[in-house]
Amino acid sequence: MQTTSPTSRRSRILNWLTPVVLVMAIVLLSAVVARSVALATLQEALAPQAVLPVGAADNAAPAQVITNTSRLTIRPANRLGSADAPITIVEFSDFQCPFCGKVEREAIAQLRDQYIRDGKISIVYKHAAVLGDESTWAAQAAECAADQGQFWAYHDLLFTKQDGENQGAFTKEKLVGFASELKLDLTRFAPCLNNDETLVRVQTDTQEAHATGIRGTPTFLINGQPLVGAQPLAAFEKLIAAAQ
Repeated sequence: MQTTSPTSRRSRILNWLTPVVLVMAIVLLSAVVARSVALATLQEALAPQAVLPVGAADNAAPAQVITNTSRLTIRPANRLGSADAPITIVEFSDFQCPFCGKVEREAIAQLRDQYIRDGKISIVYKHAAVLGDESTWAAQAAECAADQGQFWAYHDLLFTKQDGENQGAFTKEKLVGFASELKLDLTRFAPCLNNDETLVRVQTDTQEAHATGIRGTPTFLINGQPLVGAQPLAAFEKLIAAAQ
């Protein structure tokens, strides 16, 4: 009678187990990768944002599709960086939105330091003034400052003055006071704001936000590719790299 040595039995067992272990390892690795992708997608979807009211444009395209930004109204005073930069980031934002303030202080501040100076990107700010009267007044005031060549200085100051929504932080009186802090010509600024001379600009931007399919602030279009919410710098850099 033939007998099987312990060494031979171990060899056959190992030969049988090896492909099983390999298959299990592949399945486990696939699950880990899928989970990582899902978490990254969920993180982007849940990035803090303020939701725009629905109804301004029922046939708007969803913000997930690439947008032809050449159709948007772009005012030179609202662009930071060279118009010849290969990548344009169009930002739809509300000066009262806390998530807009967060991304301005964090990711956008870093982009301005690291990418605009080198001519790699330009940033275009557009209003999505949807959180009430003080959002509209603040946007109008920023446009009045733009008429004196100080849009970005006033823009930066507004985000440092956030203090709740429609709680009196951005009354017209205070907005004139901010202009005084920046030493703007108040004989031009005050009538501009009080007479609603820049209201049409703000309304046009906000209507374009709806027509583009934007549903929350902040929303960014990086060469037309949308990025929604108060995303970290890495999320911007990923889309910037893809656009190059």
